[in-house]
Amino acid sequence: MQTLPTPPPERWTLSTFPKDAPTRAELIGGRLVWCAQTGWHMHVTSELQRLLQVQAPDTFAVLYRMAIKLDERTAPEPDLSFRHAHAFDWDKSVLLPDEIALVAEVVTPGSEEQDRYVKPIIYAAMGIPTFWLVERGADDAPIVHEHQRFGGVYQLKRTHIGRLKTEVPFPIDIPLAAPKP
Repeated sequence: MQTLPTPPPERWTLSTFPKDAPTRAELIGGRLVWCAQTGWHMHVTSELQRLLQVQAPDTFAVLYRMAIKLDERTAPEPDLSFRHAHAFDWDKSVLLPDEIALVAEVVTPGSEEQDRYVKPIIYAAMGIPTFWLVERGADDAPIVHEHQRFGGVYQLKRTHIGRLKTEVPFPIDIPLAAPKP
């Protein structure tokens, strides 16, 4: 069993973020937030990353769980992010919002509140143009809700069932199929 680190009196910051924090820990408003992954989440996230990376032009990189800094106390780690390749740096561990074109969160029962309500507000405040909320359909296939930022908030542009086909941030056309055991 892992012992959780004791928070500092003024809350956590990027500079005081504990090196021994639990896996998948994120810094949200000076608090450590984390959620256990499920098999469905892990498969869907890795399959989306694989399929998207194949279609991504050289001007983008599709990244898994890289922190994006809003401020010293908030640096969420989206499940996937689309980073402009011109900003790529192998040694960076925290990205800046202007390097990111799209973020995606794959919802699990334990991450629902953060993924639906908290993180979209943070990503919109960062100025990230596109947000995907990926949910589990009745048949276990992922459903992608594509949101665009307008007036500082995200608005639903379209919901993709069975196939993800969009032009933002680059032409994408991939199947959305249920994971196979």
